[in-house]
Amino acid sequence: MLALTDYLCAIAIFEERHFRRAAERLGVSQPALTARLRRIETELNARLFERSRSGVEPTDAGLAFVSGARQMLDTAEETADAVRGARDGLGQTIRVGMTQVAAYQVVARSLSTFRNQHPLARIRLFEATTALLEAMLQEKRLDVAFLHPPLHASDLMEKHLLSVPMDRFNPGGNEQAALIRFPQIEAPVLMGALGRRERERIGFVENLAEADTVLGASILSEAGYGPYAAPIDFPQSGERERGRDATDYPPFETSIAWRSLDRRAIIRTLVDAAGE
Repeated sequence: MLALTDYLCAIAIFEERHFRRAAERLGVSQPALTARLRRIETELNARLFERSRSGVEPTDAGLAFVSGARQMLDTAEETADAVRGARDGLGQTIRVGMTQVAAYQVVARSLSTFRNQHPLARIRLFEATTALLEAMLQEKRLDVAFLHPPLHASDLMEKHLLSVPMDRFNPGGNEQAALIRFPQIEAPVLMGALGRRERERIGFVENLAEADTVLGASILSEAGYGPYAAPIDFPQSGERERGRDATDYPPFETSIAWRSLDRRAIIRTLVDAAGE
């Protein structure tokens, strides 16, 4: 049976991509680390890492093991936190994810309402993109997430919170460039709609710049890479362009999502707080 130390060793090797550096990080000798890895691989009957000229590379089995190892360590840490919290009279730990836009829109207000009902609950807050938050929910690394639909995982539930108009901003003044792109995986429906609008505006021209957050797009726009589309309630550095170039962008949606099988009352309370 594997121990938590085994998971720590695999993660160190994966992150360092070098046995000596991983051993130094763990405070053990390199032969001891190599022997431990050999025992783990024997236990699992799978090769986890391969040596190469550039260092150490994980196999497919190794990638799967590291992913599971991180979940195991997160669970162990949360269990220890729960025990310490119970000892000190504190409540459950709730892991909350949010996008950058949702943080401005609804997260503070929602957590304030939730805190009034569960003042002793422990909150761990994470910021990421919608695609990553959805994956973290599925992997049970988060309990709830404030993100932007549509969701793609069938085992998640969501509650719609906001629908905000979008518009075009151009603090850098480059009128000839197409919109700064967002990654297709993050918002395929939105990017499709924005692309159609851009073809109507200037013909099909692909922008060379891409950002995975609205703040990143704003910075690129200020640097002269072109305009960007954003919900009008997000703090902007440039003026809206509706007066000069009316848009028909789709609204920007925000939801709170959670795992459908997670029926804990405290999760329901946070979902309800977000909707108030």
